[in-house]
Amino acid sequence: MKKILPLAVSAAMLSTFSMTACSESSSGKTRTVSIPAMAVTELMYHPADGYPEFVELTLSGTSLSSMSNVNLRLDGAVEFTFPDEALDKGEIIVVTEDSALFREKYPDYKGRLFQWDAGFKLSNSGDVLEVKLDGKGDFDARYDNNPPWPSLADGNGSSLVYMGENPAYAESWAASKIVNGNPGSTEDPYYATSSVRINEIMPYHSDETGSWIEFYNAGTSKTDISGWKVVRADAKDSVRYIPSGTTIAGGAYLSLHTLLTEDGNESSVSFVARGEAVYLREVQDGEVTGVESGMEYSAVPTGLSAGVIELSDGSTQQGTLQKPTEGARNSEIDLGPIYISEVFYNPLDGDVEFLEIVNKGDSTVTLRPMLNLSYKGWKIGGVGFEFGENHTLEPGEVAVLIPSSYTDTDGYTSVSITVDEFRKKWEGVLADSVQVFQYTGKLSNRGEKVSVEEPSEVAKDLKDSTIVYYHVSDALLYSDGGLWPEEADGKGYSLNRIDYTISGYEPSNWEAKEPTPGVL
Repeated sequence: MKKILPLAVSAAMLSTFSMTACSESSSGKTRTVSIPAMAVTELMYHPADGYPEFVELTLSGTSLSSMSNVNLRLDGAVEFTFPDEALDKGEIIVVTEDSALFREKYPDYKGRLFQWDAGFKLSNSGDVLEVKLDGKGDFDARYDNNPPWPSLADGNGSSLVYMGENPAYAESWAASKIVNGNPGSTEDPYYATSSVRINEIMPYHSDETGSWIEFYNAGTSKTDISGWKVVRADAKDSVRYIPSGTTIAGGAYLSLHTLLTEDGNESSVSFVARGEAVYLREVQDGEVTGVESGMEYSAVPTGLSAGVIELSDGSTQQGTLQKPTEGARNSEIDLGPIYISEVFYNPLDGDVEFLEIVNKGDSTVTLRPMLNLSYKGWKIGGVGFEFGENHTLEPGEVAVLIPSSYTDTDGYTSVSITVDEFRKKWEGVLADSVQVFQYTGKLSNRGEKVSVEEPSEVAKDLKDSTIVYYHVSDALLYSDGGLWPEEADGKGYSLNRIDYTISGYEPSNWEAKEPTPGVL
C-alpha cells in the first residue's frame, strides 16, 4: 500500500503552503510566506537490537536548489542541519544515528543518507521530531510507545509509517508489516487498526464494584473476536483470551467480567486503579495477526472508570470518565481541579510562547504532595516540567509557564529569557501576584499533547524500579490543522478555553484570542 504523503493544504496537494511570521501589515500581526512542504514518512524510533534508528523524509512541495538556503533541519528529539545540496520534489532521504550501520543493515537503500548530530537518540518512550524550514515548523512527527500507538513499533520489529492527515494524532501512524522497516520506498505495507477497540475499563476498586472491560465495534458488520488476546502490558500474569463464540455487532458494545487463561480456565478480570496499558490483539487460526487496539489510562479515583471518547474532528482520546457507562456510549472525561486555560503555542518570531493553568477547585492544591514518605510534584506533560516544594495554587488562582528561550525575529536564533524579562514584556497585563514558572522544553508549532498530572501513588514495577503513577487533571492535544482555530497558528493569537466542563481534547472547546498571560 502506498504511503499517503502529507498535504500542504488539506483540500489538495499544492507545491507550497502559507506560513506566518512578523508583519508590517495593517493588523500588525501576520506576514504570509511560502515554503516547500516536507514530511516524515517513516520513523524507526525503537529498532530491534543491532539495527539503527532512522528518520525517512519526503519533499512533497517544490524542489529545493539548496537545503541549507532554507535552513532545512531536524530539531526536537534529534538535531541535524542539512547541507548545501539540492533536493528534488518527491525525493526520499534518510537521516540516521549511524550511517555505517544503516548501510550494513539496509543494503538496498540507494538514496542519500545523513547522520544526525552525535549524542542524540530518539526516545523509546515518545517525543516530537520537528522538521523545520526557514525557522518554522513544517512538520512535527509526534510519536509514543503507549496505546493507542502500535506496540509493534516499540522494539518489536516494526517502524512507524505515516498515513496522512494530522501527524500529532496516533490515528495518522501505523506499524510497518516489513520487519525492520522499509526506508527509501513508497510502498510500505502496514497493519490496519482493528474496528473493535477497548472502549472502557472498570479497574478493581472493591468487591462490590468488581472489574470489567468493555469493547466497541466501530465497524458496520458483526465481528467475531473469539480467541483474541487481552494483554496487560505491565502485569506479571498478563495474557487473557476472549471466550469462543464471542461476537460484536457493528456499532454495538460488549462488556466482559471474565476472560480465559491460556489453559482455558475462566478468570475474573482485574485491572489496577493506579493505571496501566492494555491491548486487544486480533487472533486468527490461533496466530496473532498484528492488528490491535489499545488503551492506556492513568490513576482512576474510586468508583470511576477509564474510557475512550470521540471528538468532533473524528479522532479519539482516553481518560478517566465522569461516570461508568457499561454497555453504552461513554460519558465525558473527568476533569480538575487544575485546568489548562490558555496556550500560546506558535507565537510570531521574537515573541515568547506560554502556557496558562488555573485551579478551578474549591481547595488549595499543594503542587508537591507527600507520597510514601517522599515528595512528588505535579507535572506538565509535553514541556517536561515538575513543580517543586512550597508551590501551591489557591482556588481560582492562575499560574503561567514559559520556556527558557524563544526564537528571535530572524526565525532561527535562540534567545534566552528570564521570568523578570517576561513580566516586563507583559507589564500591565501580567499581575505581579501571578506565579510564573519556567520549563526547558518547547511547545510544538504543529501539534502536541499537553497535560496537567497529579502524582497519586508510588510503587514498584515488574523490574522492581520505583514508579510514580499519576492522575490526569486535564489535557489537550492541539493542532495547527483540522478543526482547531487557525488564527492561533502563528498569527499572533493564543488558544483560549471556552468551557471547563468539556474536555480540553475537544477542538471546539477552544477559540483564538489575543494572548493574555495570567488573565482568564
